[in-house]
Amino acid sequence: MIARRKFIALGAGLGASMVAAGYSRLLSSNTPGAATQPAVVSSGGDHDALAGYASRAVATPAPVPAQHGDYTPPVLDLHPENRVLDQVASKSPAPVAPPDVVLSPSERVVFDRALARLRRLQDYVGFGNFNIIGWDQSLKLARQHDRIGRFSRAELNLIEQLFFADARALGFYGDKVVSSLSANIPQRDIGKIPRSGHFLFKGTPTETYKRIRRDLGESVILTSGIRSVVKQIYLFMNKAEQVDGNLSLASYSLAPPGHSYHAVGDFDVGKKGFGHRNFSEEFAQTDEFKRLIDLGYLDIRYPQQNPFGVRYEPWHIKVV
Repeated sequence: MIARRKFIALGAGLGASMVAAGYSRLLSSNTPGAATQPAVVSSGGDHDALAGYASRAVATPAPVPAQHGDYTPPVLDLHPENRVLDQVASKSPAPVAPPDVVLSPSERVVFDRALARLRRLQDYVGFGNFNIIGWDQSLKLARQHDRIGRFSRAELNLIEQLFFADARALGFYGDKVVSSLSANIPQRDIGKIPRSGHFLFKGTPTETYKRIRRDLGESVILTSGIRSVVKQIYLFMNKAEQVDGNLSLASYSLAPPGHSYHAVGDFDVGKKGFGHRNFSEEFAQTDEFKRLIDLGYLDIRYPQQNPFGVRYEPWHIKVV
């Protein structure tokens, strides 16, 4: 298990993208009466932490208005015409963050195998196609190709628990905008953005990006477009691996599976040549960011001190 202060000390390995998340976590952990260490999760059998994650989500009173717990997301597929409103409190949902959910050693074995299989799948289909691949197609390719390998029942159970468990147990209070693990992205509704490796939905998302490029020029680039359920699962698991299996810390940098608005229209932009700093608060100091604000393109979905339990994202273009 990993303490929050130890996590921040690892900064060189994780980069600036996690510092803001760790800092907001520290603020809540320093609240009088708050726990200063992540909760210890027992390690009896397979999926101990995930089972606890799911059970706590049911048993623990939700630190947001009651209707949020009963909220059924209106987005049942990935069509860009669906529109979702943020159903969250207007202030911080809880003075004390919930205990950290950390994978046990036995769960890490299954977790690592599943993540390695997803990496092999990405290598097989290619980076761009992996952004839009569906879960059913992924399972089919894994069965058919030895270089990927069939997902084991334990791996499938773990991925399903990650997708269906209540993210509030991790301290994430955003909407679940994709409710089906098997949700697909219709090919007719998307287009690939040249020289980016990314796709955007046709209509408002693509037109918004084109206007940004027209108004700001080629110094602005698309850094992340559509993310399918599979891609978000992979990104979330990859982040959790970087923080020693701490799912709560991972959720401060990346929306848990099913909760990313990249699946329904949002996208990220950055400054050409700025590299990984495009995904840090440094982007907010660039001329590109200031012009995006001045021209009205940035209605930031995850502002500073946001109620979602996620880091500040000045690079995220809110479309939906």
